[in-house]
Amino acid sequence: MSLEFLEIRPRFKKQSPDDIDSIINQLNQMLDTNKDIVGRVVHHHATIKIPEGQQHFWSPQLSLNIETVEGKPIIRGLYGPNPNVWLLFMFLYFFMGFVAMVLLVIGISRLNLGLTAYILWAVPFVLGGIFVLWFAGKAGRKLGHEQMYQIHNLVKPAILTNAVDAEDW
Repeated sequence: MSLEFLEIRPRFKKQSPDDIDSIINQLNQMLDTNKDIVGRVVHHHATIKIPEGQQHFWSPQLSLNIETVEGKPIIRGLYGPNPNVWLLFMFLYFFMGFVAMVLLVIGISRLNLGLTAYILWAVPFVLGGIFVLWFAGKAGRKLGHEQMYQIHNLVKPAILTNAVDAEDW
């Protein structure tokens, strides 16, 4: 099983032969000429997404960070849902994990005291809820897959044509 199967937010890291100002100018030109996507470039960070009329709950957006590492421009891209959707999912993951931990502590404490620990029967349901959240995230990624390719196919010719995969540390 590949690690990409578990990844909810796909990412890439490319090294470009162009300088940072050139990359930012190309990005601004691409955003000005294409009406299929919208976005903003602020300093060395860009956010690119689908226009509001075409967006749905699972619509992806691309966050680009352009930085210089050892004198070479590195473009880091991260595809993900709207930050509000991501925050909702992270809150629900944290909440369900916290509930599972509390249930386990209470249940194991009751077992150690020789009392009945029926509360432990709730733990599999909470863990099932976590699995449902994970599955919903995967399903949402699949629903936004077409729009992710739409964004990528417009960004790739603009700034990633001559870029090569950057080596990780």
